[in-house]
Amino acid sequence: MHRADSTELLEDPSLPADVVATAYSDLARTQRLLGNTAAIFRKLRKSRIPIRRVLDLGCGQGALLEQIRRKLGVDVIGFDLRPTPPSATIPILTGNAAVDPLPFADVALAVCLVHHLSEPDVIDLIRNVSRSCRRLILLDLVRHWIPLILFRVFLSPFLHRINSADGITSIKRSYTTRELRTMAEEAVRGSNARIVHTVAPFYIRQIIEITWS
Repeated sequence: MHRADSTELLEDPSLPADVVATAYSDLARTQRLLGNTAAIFRKLRKSRIPIRRVLDLGCGQGALLEQIRRKLGVDVIGFDLRPTPPSATIPILTGNAAVDPLPFADVALAVCLVHHLSEPDVIDLIRNVSRSCRRLILLDLVRHWIPLILFRVFLSPFLHRINSADGITSIKRSYTTRELRTMAEEAVRGSNARIVHTVAPFYIRQIIEITWS
């Protein structure tokens, strides 16, 4: 399957605020159903260094960070291309995480973000994170026919219309396990970083965890 070169409906800046809020709320529920939220919490709880602050890149409206703050009792901050919504209960900075200065944090998250980026931007994102964080947990989809079929049959009919369409596009835009691993290795080449790459059954997600000493 060739990587799709298309945008997603939720990337449209002209979408009404109420539609965006509804779609993000439904997306947060989908992340929980897929087990992605639980996978992030497992990674955070297994940290070998104390976590005082978590940075979420491409945080949307901050649903994941709200859960992290509530369950782990740590400081949180978001970073997103969209301006902070008036309803936000956590601090969210606006900017491009691949090139703009990032706030300092013990760990940075990027959940279903990198399939929106080109290969050079993924590499730039990882290098940018290394300047302000010691650890990056990058969770994303896998471009493979198995998750595409599973999504169409078992999830798509029950989602908000935007997320239903975007989910299919996202899988087609995502990177294979080999592609994402290669980008991560290129991004940290010459550094002291350690990479751990895991892939879930049926290719429903992949996680690249990078730690800089």
